[in-house]
Amino acid sequence: MKYQKITIVLFFFLLALIPLLIFLLPKQEFSQEENRYLADFPELSLEAITNKSFMDEVDVYAADHFPLRTSWIGMKTHLEHLSGLKEINGIFVLKDRLIEKVDQIDSENIRKSVKEMNTFAKRFEGSTSLMLIPTAAEIYRDMLPNGAPGVVQKEQIDRIYGQTKQIATIDAYSSLMSNAQKLTFYRSDHHWTSFGAYLGYSAASKQLGYTPIPAERFNVEHASHQFRGSLYNKIIYDRIEPDSVDLYTYGNGSHVRKVDIFDGKEWTEADDIYFREYLEQKDQYSVFLGKNQPIVTIHTDAENDSKLLIFKDSYSHSLVPFLALHYSKITLVDLRYLTKSFENWIDLGDYQQVLFCYNFKDFAIDNDVQKVNIPK
Repeated sequence: MKYQKITIVLFFFLLALIPLLIFLLPKQEFSQEENRYLADFPELSLEAITNKSFMDEVDVYAADHFPLRTSWIGMKTHLEHLSGLKEINGIFVLKDRLIEKVDQIDSENIRKSVKEMNTFAKRFEGSTSLMLIPTAAEIYRDMLPNGAPGVVQKEQIDRIYGQTKQIATIDAYSSLMSNAQKLTFYRSDHHWTSFGAYLGYSAASKQLGYTPIPAERFNVEHASHQFRGSLYNKIIYDRIEPDSVDLYTYGNGSHVRKVDIFDGKEWTEADDIYFREYLEQKDQYSVFLGKNQPIVTIHTDAENDSKLLIFKDSYSHSLVPFLALHYSKITLVDLRYLTKSFENWIDLGDYQQVLFCYNFKDFAIDNDVQKVNIPK
C-alpha cells in the first residue's frame, strides 16, 4: 500500500513537473537533430480561443519543446521497430537504409502542372526539357516489405511524359535502375547522392546537347562520412550507417567564377557552388549551393555562350556541379519561394534552354510548377 501511494504521488508530481519544464526551461529556436525551426508560443486572442486554434497551437508548441524531445523520438522509433513495425512516420526502416514512402499522387495537380509546362514551352523560343527523377522508393522497390503501399513511379512518369507536347523528356529512371546496386540515394536522406546526380547528368546529355565527361575522370572528395539526413531527422533512428557526402570536381578545381543568390529581397554573391561550412552542420546536403533560395545564378569559365534555366527542387543542387562544366551561365529558379513572376528578375530571352527538373514525389503532390506562367 505504501509503494502504491508513492507511485501515485510520483505520477502526479511528474504530471505537474513536465508542463512547468516545457514553459520554464530555456527554449531552442532550431532543432539541429530534426533540421527545422520549432514552434513559437501562439499569440493569445479572443478569435484564436473561439476557433480553438490557440489550444491547437499550444499543443504543437508543447510537443516541440517537450524535455529531451529528440531522445524520446529516438526511443519511440526503436521500440516500434523492435515490435515489428517496418514503417514509422511514413519512413520504411530497412536493415541498411531508410526509404520515404510514396503512396499518393494528385492527378488533377499533375494535369495542371503539365498544362502549364506545355504553355511555357509554346512561349519560350528555345528548347524545353523535363526530367522527373524517381525516388528511392521506386529504385529500391524490391527492398520494401511485402505488401508495402506505393505508387509505381515508372508508370506514372511514362504517363506524364506522354502528355507533354513540345517538351523533350529525359529518362533518369533507366540509369538509376541499372545502377541500383550502388549508392545512388543516401541511406538516411531523400536526395540522390552525387553519383546518382552524375547518372542524371549523363541521362540528360542527349537532350541537352553535351557530351558527358566519364565518371572516372572526376576527382571525388569524400568530404564527410557522418551525414544523417532528412529521413533520419523524422524518426531519429541511428542504427543506419551514416552517409558519405562526395564532392566531384574536374580538372584543376572549380570552374565557377561567381554565384549570384537572390533570397527574395536582395542579391548576394558567393565564389563557389560548394558551401563547405555546411559540412560542419547538421544539414550537410546544403554543401550543394547552400539553403534553398528563390533564384541562384552560376557564372562559369566555360568557353561558350550556352545558358541554361532550370526550374527545380533541391535534387538539382547536386546536379549543377556536372552541368556547370558545359554552360557559361546556369540559373536555378525555385518556384516554391516566389509569389511573383520569375521574369521580374530574369530575362527569359537570355537563355537557349530550359530544364524542368523535379523528383517524382514533389512533382506529383506540389503545385509550384503551375506558377511558371504568372504574368510579369
